[in-house]
Order: sequence, then structure tokens, then C-alpha cells
Amino acid sequence: MGKAVLIYGGTYKDRVETLKNQGIMFSYENSTPDTFIIEKEENRKSIGIETSRSVKKFLKEKPLNKDKKTVAILKAELMTTEAQNALLKIIEEPPSYAEIYLLSKTENSLLDTVVSRCVKKRADACEENQTSKSEILKIVKMNTGERLDKAKEISEMEKEELIAEMEKWVIDLRLQRPGENLFIKKIEMIVSVKKSLEETNVNPRLAIEALLLNL
Repeated sequence: MGKAVLIYGGTYKDRVETLKNQGIMFSYENSTPDTFIIEKEENRKSIGIETSRSVKKFLKEKPLNKDKKTVAILKAELMTTEAQNALLKIIEEPPSYAEIYLLSKTENSLLDTVVSRCVKKRADACEENQTSKSEILKIVKMNTGERLDKAKEISEMEKEELIAEMEKWVIDLRLQRPGENLFIKKIEMIVSVKKSLEETNVNPRLAIEALLLNL
């Protein structure tokens, strides 16, 4: 029996790892005829109706090498309203051999009519995110050049991963010297930039550079 699954919450990496834990093993270099992995195109900000049409065309044909065909839309929150509506019927009644996975930041990122047709699964925090500490204590000891290099590296993260990393910075600083004014000021700066990244279209590279130079 076919199914449609919504994997939501956590970071992008959490959602992809949760997908892999469902037995969906893939790599972009070694895709198979029975697996269709979708991300947005680099020069576009959204996933349009053309992609939905490609999904439906892909699922109309029976599997070639396996007993199932799998579609995974890794950033489903970027789908336009038209793209989501175009998938409603196939999500509600997928072919018996079809598995459709929508990965989204939140449930609310998609239309209610899409969410209601899916089995919902919250993303599991991947082991790396559970155990790793941030580099903030190293960063505050870096010179200007090193901080600029680090800012470039960090700003290349997915926005939600960057925000998750900044949350770790806050936790690590709070654990160091609770109540110390210097650390409180650093935490306030981090929280302020984090909020800007969450709520505005601020340039991540410029925001992180300014933050690291002032920490």
C-alpha cells in the first residue's frame, strides 16, 4: 500500500537523517531509477508546479528494479501553493508501490489539506546534534582574520542549522561563567542576531561577520 509521510521539525540535517532511518538510502551522485530526490533549483527561491508534475509523471510508471518507488521533497516548505495543490490527489491516493516523503521545517509550513493527507513524523535529533558542543569558546579567542574566516564558513550553513548552532553558543556561554557581565553581553548579542536571522531577510554572511568581530 502506498503512503505519504510528512517529516517535520528539527534542523535540515535532522530531517534528512530521519528520512534515511526510514530505509531511504540515497546520494545525489548515485540516484536510482526508482528514487526521485527533490531540492529547489539553485537559481529559484521556491519549488513550483513543474516539480509536482514531474513527481506525478515519475509515479505513474511502475518500479524498474524494486517493489517500490520513492519520492522525497527535501525542502517541502518551499513549495508554492500551486505546487502543493497539484500533489493533493496523489498524496491522498498514492499508487500501491509509491512512498512520498515531504520534509518540512514545521507542520504549518504546508497547506492544511496537504498535512491532513500525510502520516506525520517529527524529526529525530541526529546524534551529532545531541552530543557536539559549539566552537564559541574557541571563536572568542580568535584574532580578526580567523574570525572573518570562521564567519565565512559558518554563514554557508543552512539558515536553520546556523540558528541551531547559535543556540548552542548561548548554552555554552551560559555554562561557562553564569552571571558574569562580559558573557551576558555576548549572549545578548548572539540572541539579537539570531532573532534577526529568524525574522528578517538580513544577509547571513554580513550578520555573522559583524557578530563575531564584536564578540
